[in-house]
Amino acid sequence: MKKVLILLILLLLVGCGKKENEVTDNENDKPEVKELTEEDYINNNVNELGEVPIMMYHGIHAMKNSETSYTGGNVDKDGYQRTTEAFINDLEFYYSNGYRMIRLSDYVDGNIDVELGKSPIILTFDDGLSNAIKVTGLDSNGNIIIDPNSAVGILESFKKKYPDYNVTATFFINGGLFEQKEYNEKILNWLVDNGYDIGNHTYTHVNFSDVDANRSKEEVGKIYELLDKIIPNKYVNVVALPYGSPYSLTHSNMQYIFNTEYNGKTYVTKSALRVGWKAESSPFSSDFNPKFLKRIRAYDNDGVEFDIEMNFKLLEKTRYISDGDVNTIVIPSSKSEMLSDSVKKEVKEY
Repeated sequence: MKKVLILLILLLLVGCGKKENEVTDNENDKPEVKELTEEDYINNNVNELGEVPIMMYHGIHAMKNSETSYTGGNVDKDGYQRTTEAFINDLEFYYSNGYRMIRLSDYVDGNIDVELGKSPIILTFDDGLSNAIKVTGLDSNGNIIIDPNSAVGILESFKKKYPDYNVTATFFINGGLFEQKEYNEKILNWLVDNGYDIGNHTYTHVNFSDVDANRSKEEVGKIYELLDKIIPNKYVNVVALPYGSPYSLTHSNMQYIFNTEYNGKTYVTKSALRVGWKAESSPFSSDFNPKFLKRIRAYDNDGVEFDIEMNFKLLEKTRYISDGDVNTIVIPSSKSEMLSDSVKKEVKEY
């Protein structure tokens, strides 16, 4: 009996040894992560102090460019409304030119996770228009069915076409949410569950230059309160300023945008978005101010007045280009004086 027990113990020990060796072998089979050299940075023009485009969209209409009376894919005179054809062309243009989407909140926090040699881009949509995410009904499981010609329908198609595109966007809503009373709550929950973000565009699309302190608090607080009821702890504390107003951080109403007391609760806003005209600074630049961010109006204007064409020509020389590592900041040594003193990550110069 003792011999049998000894034999069993030996077999168990041999078995354990094999498992340990198997784990070790598997670990040895893992490919080594190649450490990038100065030559890699030079060849990819890495510059993590470059500019980042924050694109500002509003409505996306199921039309062809030829069906509008305005320049390019604009549906209105000022280009706030775009055709589906134009929006699809925009997304193809961004991708083919080496831009990859990131969340607005990650940009503000300095967490830019983009592959080597590529550049971050941020998409935002104002006003909560129904054509941003048009629901055509519910499926047999009660899930929303999204019109493929709406903005989100198009974005979802790009998720499938380009898995490396990191498709996402932030939608800034007013009191009407997405103008679809029957589906509004389902829409909000679907968006945050599927990689999109929701932000604050004030309750009635107010012009902060024309109202007093109490109205300012109400306009910001009422949306935060509404989001707290529907998607608590799942929205971003960012306000897209209607009309871009007020136009200065020193305006008296700015304090109520950033720190709002409403119905006994205090809401703190991290960033305010302007209507904008050009790309914004790197979050690691000394010029970066997360409180007041510029955006690019996504419209066509024959390459002038800071339309898409003009902005991306400017960005050819100034764009943020990633080193592929979210934990390090790589910059040309000639740009070192532009680096913010508040950067906490490892900085590499070449």
